[in-house]
This record gives sequence, C-alpha cells and structure tokens, in this order.
Amino acid sequence: MAAGAGAETPTWVDARAVVTAQAFQQALLPGVPGVVAPIDLALPFTTTGFLRFGAVDLPGAPDAVSGEVAAWGRLGPRDGLLGDGDVTSAWAQLRTGPWRVKLGRQVTWPGSARYVRFDGASGGATFGAFDVDAYAGFVALPRWNLPRGAWVLGSLGDALEDPRLREAQNRAGQLLVGGRVGARLGQTLRGALAFHEQHDAVGVAYRVVSADVGSQPVDWLHLGARASFDVKSLGFSEARVWADATGWRYATASLDYAYQSPALLLPQTSILAAFGGSSWHEVGGELTTQLPWRLSLTGRAAGQLYEGDRPGGRGLARAKWQPDLDGRWLVQGEVARVLVASNGYTQVRASARWRALEQLTAALDGAVYLYDAPVRGFSSSLTGIASAEWALRPGMRVLLSTTVMQTPFAAFELQGLGRFVVEWEPGSAGGRP
Repeated sequence: MAAGAGAETPTWVDARAVVTAQAFQQALLPGVPGVVAPIDLALPFTTTGFLRFGAVDLPGAPDAVSGEVAAWGRLGPRDGLLGDGDVTSAWAQLRTGPWRVKLGRQVTWPGSARYVRFDGASGGATFGAFDVDAYAGFVALPRWNLPRGAWVLGSLGDALEDPRLREAQNRAGQLLVGGRVGARLGQTLRGALAFHEQHDAVGVAYRVVSADVGSQPVDWLHLGARASFDVKSLGFSEARVWADATGWRYATASLDYAYQSPALLLPQTSILAAFGGSSWHEVGGELTTQLPWRLSLTGRAAGQLYEGDRPGGRGLARAKWQPDLDGRWLVQGEVARVLVASNGYTQVRASARWRALEQLTAALDGAVYLYDAPVRGFSSSLTGIASAEWALRPGMRVLLSTTVMQTPFAAFELQGLGRFVVEWEPGSAGGRP
C-alpha cells in the first residue's frame, strides 16, 4: 500500500484487525460460599482495529505527516451490557525540520509519569544533541475504567443494580501538563529532566519531577540511574540504579538498587494512596549462563528493607531447556523463595510448550505455593493451566484452555475458555512502528 513513488521515503501504511469470540459461564455466586446459581452462557464478540501511516508529503516538506487510529468494540452479553467500545488513540503528527507537533488522543511516557493517555497537543524540537518536549490536554478516561456491569447483592435470589454504576465519568478538571528536556553527550552518555502535573475533580493528583541518566562506557556494559520526586508530598516516589553486563559470550549479569514508595505512585487525591503499602529498599543481582545442550540457568538474589527496618528478601533459580534443534519443545522449571515480615512462601513451578505440528501448539503450566504461615487455614496453593492452539490458516486461530486452582480463597475452582481469533494485516510498504 505504497504511494509517493517520487519521494525519498514512500508513504507507508500498517493496518490490522482482530476479532475474538469468547465464551463465559459462571456457576458460583459471589459472596455466598457454596451457593450455586444458574447463569446463562455469555458469548461476546470483541473487535480491535489499528491503523498507522507515515511519510506523507506536504508541499516543501517531504515525509512530514504521520498518524494513528486504534479502537475496540464489543457486542454480546457480558457484565450485563449488550455492547461497548472506545477509541484508544487517534492522532496526527507534523514534523518539519527540527520541529514536531502532535494533536489528538495520544499516549506519553514523559519520565515523570509512567503512562498517560490524554486528548490534547504535544510538541517538541531537536537541536543537535538536545531534545525538548512538552504536552498538555485533558486526561482520557478509558471506558474500561468504569465499573460497569457490577451488581449489589441484597439477599439470596435478590440482586439490585446500582444506578450510580451507570453514570458517565466526569472529565471536569481532568487536566495535565508536562515537559521533558534531554541531552546526549557524545556516544556514551545521555540524561534527561522531566516534569508532570495532573489534576482531577478533587485537586492535584500528581506533581512530580524526575531525572534519569544512562551510559555505555564500553560495548558490554550498560549503566543507568533514575529517580522521581513527588513535589506535593516532598518525598521520592521511586529510584533505581543498575549495571548490566550483556556482551559476554556465555553469560549476562546485572546488579541493581531500587526504592519505591507505593503510596506516592497513586493519585494523591485518591483514598487508595493511604493504603498503597510500605516503602522499601532492595539490592539485588542476577546471573544467566548459557550451557551446552541448549540449556540456560538463571539465578537472582535480593535483600529488602521495608519501612520500620523490617528485613525481607527473595531469590529465584530457573532452568530453561530446548531439547531439539528446531525449537519444537521448551521446558522450564523454577524455584523461588520470598521472605517478608508478615508471611513468606516458597514457589515451585514447571511448564512445557510443544509445537506438535506447524499449526498445532500445546502448553502446560503448574505452580505450587507453600506458605510459611497458614492463610485462612491453608498452607499451600495449587494452580494448573493447560492450553492448545490450532492455526486453521494464516491469520485464523482457535485457542482452548483450562485452569484449575486450589487456594485459601477457593477450595476448588475450574475455568474454561474458548477463543476464535481472526487477524487481518495487509501488506505494508514501510512496516514502521
């Protein structure tokens, strides 16, 4: 789907569509242990669409325009709804010389915020080794954040729908603004400063500044550091320092330090921020070695210190094996140990994937958790998943899976899923992300 044959870079288009049919049936009535209620089978159909284009020429400005549109929709009974949908992105961008401007619904990772979707404008410029970017707009409130389809249970056999759960979310006051300045010094050093402020109907939800720096002094060594400071609460929300050695032939290794205050990662206008959890420090290291017979071993150990000088730690040992040259089999096993002040546990997990035919793949995954102290009278949990996928033809797949669980919160639980997926992906002249 190319155009603009006379331009240096031809116009390119990347488009795809996915249709999924799912089956849901639940027989356990929430909140009433052991009570079974008949519930009709739900068969929703979900469609997602994605279109991105670029390198569109303008007079005197080749390759200046690019854009993206993505949306999803669902039809069929699920959560008490007959249908739903939303636009996840819809933007167009103009680049000319060092300048760039983007309008519409877009996503940004500004450095001071992990992930923000908003309706508005962003822009920036690149001057040699320096990048300057800024953005502003209304926070996009995805439809899937709305607690739709929830029911308030009165007495057994009597369910009342809460009409407040049907109210549309109010975007009044949902504003954001931010910016980032970055620099590249030579071939081995980069750094950036960023700011993000976000408001909701209550007040200031985020007001954060961050800094990050990275370096690659030699080909096999990567160094980095990052920190975010919450200006409103006058405290660090997170920080990390790491060193990765990746250029060795038979091994990779890493050392890292991390700090996190979960309460400061949540909107400060939300009551959930008061229950975000204790802050913690962690120092850890990881080593992966490649052995003969297509076998790799990974080990990780880390020590933690929680708020109030409470110690903790975690460790992991994993083995991954591909017994055949064509990769039809993949077998993994791991043992993990977690120590925390309240309760620790040991995890043992094993999984296998088998590509029986070019069109047929099967997988098994099982895990056992052994608790140091009983949880609701149970000392262990067991989870098992089995799945099979059959590629009927290119772009068309059928997936069947079963999950079995026995946990402190479910004496026995069995789930099943059947999914039919159709993908449409036309040819792309550029294939650019």
